[in-house]
Amino acid sequence: MSIRRSVTIEQLPEITSEEQGRRFLSMVQNRMGDRRPGLVLDCSGLTQMDRPVLHLLLSCLEEAMKRNGDARLASVSPTAQATLKVIGADRLFQIFPSNADAVNSFYQNSAAFNSIEYSQNEDGQESENAA
Repeated sequence: MSIRRSVTIEQLPEITSEEQGRRFLSMVQNRMGDRRPGLVLDCSGLTQMDRPVLHLLLSCLEEAMKRNGDARLASVSPTAQATLKVIGADRLFQIFPSNADAVNSFYQNSAAFNSIEYSQNEDGQESENAA
């Protein structure tokens, strides 16, 4: 059985205030589905990766994960990638060169788990292995 997940692409704006960040997060929350949302945050318009932007990225990731989904970054500038690496946030996000690559990553990963093998261990308990 294959579950087709919806993927939303959101253009991340320059965040100049906490209020602007809250509005963007609220919009993202409203657009996310209830089950396994895929969220691509297009970072092509960002000129800097400062504290408000990092907070917003982490908040978007948190909201997606609450729904058993994921958030991925696309079109992140080399400077912004360096900032993410310095603070360790590059380990939390998958980063892709384009929106299309990020969107496709949701479908490639789910296709990899379409084939799940069930087996029993020595104690008779069932376990699953993704093929």
